[in-house]
Amino acid sequence: MRSYRPALFVLLAFVACSFTACYPEGGGKLVNPEYQIVNLWSVSRAYYDNVQVDTSTFDTDDIYYQGYMPSTLYYIYADHVMNVLRSYHGQIRQSTFSTWVIDKSSNTLTLKFTLLGRYYQVVAEIRKLSKRELIIEFDEDGHHWRLELYAQTNY
Repeated sequence: MRSYRPALFVLLAFVACSFTACYPEGGGKLVNPEYQIVNLWSVSRAYYDNVQVDTSTFDTDDIYYQGYMPSTLYYIYADHVMNVLRSYHGQIRQSTFSTWVIDKSSNTLTLKFTLLGRYYQVVAEIRKLSKRELIIEFDEDGHHWRLELYAQTNY
């Protein structure tokens, strides 16, 4: 009667290891997107009505859109808090109120923050979310935005 206990223990250990192996290390379909988004993200490219934002096509000095400009940093923390940083005329500016929420059912990311006196409330469709890359798209005031962000750390 005691001879089956070691075999049962080995079988249960094997089953437990099999379930934990189903979650890919670098991310994948089974990884919760709320774990993937926690990182330091930098806006590498921004598109405004399908035109890439740069100094020749867009007034990057416009204080109204500083939260979307390239080189803006988004520190996204696990407790739905974030910090948005932007260099503006040689000074580092920091958000005063910042939250984020992912809605897995509609595949959207909601960002709320105040930066340089402007309150941003964005409900963006997540086009891509991996360990190293985040691409979101949203409409604001009749214009279409696409932000491409890249992770600055290897969390």
